[in-house]
This record gives sequence, structure tokens and C-alpha cells, in this order.
Amino acid sequence: MTATPPTTPPVPHGDQDVDFDELARKIVAVAGLRRPRVHRAVVVTLGVLTALCLLATATRLSPAPLIPLPGLGVAAYGAWRWRSAGDDRRRVAAMTVVAVAVAVSLWAMSFVARNLL
Repeated sequence: MTATPPTTPPVPHGDQDVDFDELARKIVAVAGLRRPRVHRAVVVTLGVLTALCLLATATRLSPAPLIPLPGLGVAAYGAWRWRSAGDDRRRVAAMTVVAVAVAVSLWAMSFVARNLL
């Protein structure tokens, strides 16, 4: 088996020098995070999820569907930071906050629905 040589020179302690700005630029380009339509779609999706949680609370007469709302609030904050991000590294960080917050919100709701209700 042959290994390809590293493209970047090694740094002290044997680590490879990684260009995070280049990686962030590629992620932003592939995902289209600079486009306003992508941001608008994320914000609309967060709004629909929030409205569904409130509607489910009124329909079921139970506070359980309110569990995802704090996570959706964190996701909305991440979306706001994403819109005001000045460089690609901050865009990737803000979009990561949005994705993780939505995932945790949906997981918390499914966990409660499966185990506690």
C-alpha cells in the first residue's frame, strides 16, 4: 500500500498544518451559505417548526410540545449570527449552531414522546 505524501509541511509535534479558512470557504461555496435564499429558507423552516409546536400545544392541551422551543430559539439566534457573519469561518460556525440546535430540539421531543409520555 502506498501513501501519498502530505501537501503541507509538518509543524512541531508532528501535526499537519490545516488551513481552516480554505476549508470554511469550500464548505460555504458547496452549501451556498452566501445566498440569501438559503438563509430565508432556514428562517422560514424555523418559523414553521415553532408554529407547529405551538399548534400542537393548543391541540393536545399538553406542555410537552413546547420542549423544542428553547432549542429553536438558539437556532434562530444562530441564523441571525449567520446573516451578520462577515467571513466564511463565522458563517460555518453559525450554521453549525443552527444545525445542532435543531437536531437537539427534535431529539429532545422524540425522547420525551417515546420515554415519558
